[in-house]
Amino acid sequence: MNYKNIGEYKYFDKCRFCNSANGEIVIDLGIVPLAGGFIPKNSNPKTFESEKLFPLQLYFCSDCSLLQVNSSINPDTLFKNYFYFSSSMRTLIEYFQDFSNDLLQNKKYSPKTHVVEIGCNDGELLKAFLKKGVKVTGVDPATNVVKPLIKKGMPIINDYFGEKVAQKIIQEKGKADYIVSFHSMAHIENMHDVACGIKKLLKPSGVLAFEVHYLGNLILQKQYDMMYHEHQFYYSLHALQKFFAQYDMEIFDTKKSDMRGGSMIYYVQHKNTGKEKITKNVTELIHYENEKKLIDIKTFKKYNSFIQKSKNDLIQILENLKRKNVSIVGYGASGRGTIIMNYCGLNSNYFTSVIDDAPQKWGAYCPGTHQEIIDNTILATKKRPDYCVLFAWPFAKEVIKRNEAFIHNGGKFIVPLPRVTIIP
Repeated sequence: MNYKNIGEYKYFDKCRFCNSANGEIVIDLGIVPLAGGFIPKNSNPKTFESEKLFPLQLYFCSDCSLLQVNSSINPDTLFKNYFYFSSSMRTLIEYFQDFSNDLLQNKKYSPKTHVVEIGCNDGELLKAFLKKGVKVTGVDPATNVVKPLIKKGMPIINDYFGEKVAQKIIQEKGKADYIVSFHSMAHIENMHDVACGIKKLLKPSGVLAFEVHYLGNLILQKQYDMMYHEHQFYYSLHALQKFFAQYDMEIFDTKKSDMRGGSMIYYVQHKNTGKEKITKNVTELIHYENEKKLIDIKTFKKYNSFIQKSKNDLIQILENLKRKNVSIVGYGASGRGTIIMNYCGLNSNYFTSVIDDAPQKWGAYCPGTHQEIIDNTILATKKRPDYCVLFAWPFAKEVIKRNEAFIHNGGKFIVPLPRVTIIP
């Protein structure tokens, strides 16, 4: 990689939640490309040479316990032309239906009930709520993703959510009974603007329900592949409680989710006007975080040795396979894959292509390592590889079930995390 190609970024030497300088850098993943910075199809060599790289360091605040990336890239660079599509995973579509059911279960709702989604992507969660007969509004900055949906009449605002957009929604549709977000609340540079928008938009008895990757899973299961520039923050309940308290709001419930290798749903309300009682899930999670020392800076300093071992184990397996002269491809051209490939140095010396199930990505190239992204039909042909490195490992069950014929014909999947394993 050409380290002269370091792109522009903001650097933060203080905590972005509480403005404290009482913290330090605990994890350094080096100079890497943007996890979602896929290179368009038919690109020429100059495009690869001009690819921008950025330092990736994580800072832990000892005052509010927030783990955060200490640099921020222009959000237009990250999200205006986005390569992630929820509709490409059947597991997600089914999950969104369950999510909408759970949120409205035992609640009185009607066609006037207003649900706002922050980071609606290609609208699959919105569609789940629409099936309930409620009113919805989506907000997302990814023009390439939402523009076709807007043309079809989907009620989506192509912008970044914040206080200004919240005011626009209030004027046009009224306040929200529910605000929801699925794995978007960790992507936002200025969470204070988002919190101001939520505070203004949410009805006095309304509920904010958002899901994000959980800090405990990331650390305890060595999921370093979730650490990238788009993921600005890595939330614990401790950190979120202190943050929402600044806006006179409180977390009244939490729910574990198996999505994406282990996530958490947080339920938030106005402190003085909310109607929900704080559940035992909240007190139990606080106890868990104390027990696992997720508010101790020493925990994060040790994490580098954990991710180094994961890296070494994966490289050792791939080197052994190279000596056997077998064929290998990647599977899952995602942000996770970008981080694993670049941190571990998995360039074309190991494999020259990466399979993905989303047609929108076919023909494009992976950030940093520049393997071509190909469609999954190769696994059903005589040109199928011997091994697939499964970067989409949180969806391992779905991917393996979808490719039973590949396994039946002798193919194997290498799962890189939480520990390196080969299936079958």
